[in-house]
Amino acid sequence: MQVIIHQWAFNGSFDQLASLPRQELVNDWFGYDVEPSAEFAFATDGEFLWFLASRSKAATIHPEARPGQFQPELWRYDLAEWFMAAGDGTNYWEFNLAPNGAWWACAFSDTRRANEDIPAPLAVDTKCILTDEGWCAMARIPLNELRGVDIRDCKLAATFILDTPDQIFLTTADDLSGNPDFHRPDCFCTPILK
Repeated sequence: MQVIIHQWAFNGSFDQLASLPRQELVNDWFGYDVEPSAEFAFATDGEFLWFLASRSKAATIHPEARPGQFQPELWRYDLAEWFMAAGDGTNYWEFNLAPNGAWWACAFSDTRRANEDIPAPLAVDTKCILTDEGWCAMARIPLNELRGVDIRDCKLAATFILDTPDQIFLTTADDLSGNPDFHRPDCFCTPILK
């Protein structure tokens, strides 16, 4: 699935991000229909990468996750993620966003090999709308802190883990063979900058 990154010629905002058209993931890793679907949107204003994820269904959130705070192991519960790989190398980033705005990020130098020399971004801002009927989480990540990748020459995948404890896995990546595994940079697509 082709991922769109909307390009803004002005400073972005969470309100502008929320007004963008959203892309949908309607099938899980194994091709089963997902109802309701998961939605996402990406944008950049040249300084930040903006990410929105939403679903019209209540979420199960990591019990230690706090809005706007860094929290490891968010993947054990419902969340949205993105993976951005360098267009010509093995470096990539994983970014996790919980429905309540908690987040986690890690740079990798190769598949599942964390790059200990690159710290997680410091200036991440998040916003969320969380109700019994669904959620919408948004994040703003400084591009200059995503060392090792360039948004103008990258491969990108949006992913979700939903319906905890009976987790389902959704991704925009092309290769869905084998068991769910989002750490497949070769399967990420080149995004459309629009």
